[in-house]
Amino acid sequence: MITLGSSQNPPLVFLHGFLGSGKSWREIFQINKLSEQSRNGDINVALQDQYFCILPDLPGHGENTKLDFSTTISFDFVTDWLFHLLDEIPAPKIHLVGYSLGGRVALHFATRYPEQIHSLILESANAGIIDEAERARRLAEDSARAESMLRDGMPAFVEKWYDMPLFASLKNHPEKISAIKEAAKQNNPRWMAKVIVELSPGLQTPLWDSLSELSFPVLLIAGAKDEKYVQVMQKMAEQIPSAQKNILPEAGHNVHAEQPEVYIELLKNFLSEVVE
Repeated sequence: MITLGSSQNPPLVFLHGFLGSGKSWREIFQINKLSEQSRNGDINVALQDQYFCILPDLPGHGENTKLDFSTTISFDFVTDWLFHLLDEIPAPKIHLVGYSLGGRVALHFATRYPEQIHSLILESANAGIIDEAERARRLAEDSARAESMLRDGMPAFVEKWYDMPLFASLKNHPEKISAIKEAAKQNNPRWMAKVIVELSPGLQTPLWDSLSELSFPVLLIAGAKDEKYVQVMQKMAEQIPSAQKNILPEAGHNVHAEQPEVYIELLKNFLSEVVE
């Protein structure tokens, strides 16, 4: 697990997407963009100077593969894992950021442990598939993907995964997509095959009915080129009382990779408005 900043500062937790790791967030912490004086009088204050930034590897990803392989990695399991991971943090509440799979985990954590959440930031995340037939179809699709991963190997699967239309706009950033792919290929294929099935949207309990109960500040982020998630975020924004929604015009599904400077400013501005 990567941590940045002082543990005496408010905790800010980042959850990566499928095939990623805590290292997936490194670029936004390397941004040193000149900006005008902020509202609190500081100039270019980095997130790690204001917050205790925590970048874990989700179960099965990166270096987090020492779990019992027979354990079912359900959303309840992952949210409990995160709860215990945060046990040693002195602050009672966290700011929680989640991208894609990490966003689905973050939303589950926030609905299960709302007393732990100070604010929630969801990037390209979904509250779940409502239609049972569609959930079954997605589970079958992810099961087939798991089989192909084990059969053809991690490099072939990663190339096919990032060739999906969902990531089309990443191809406009060849160096970034190349680095993302190379990092993804380092994952253990047995664990990734397990994760893609057991954390499939096909097995995810829809949380749409819980959105109206979220009482803390929520920021929803999507890329305009990712039309599916623009619609999902719009629907979520309509149901979350305290939600702010930002659609970035020059980004697709992976907003923080495609537009890191804009993304980090969004986070800074949102967090500056959240009263500690």
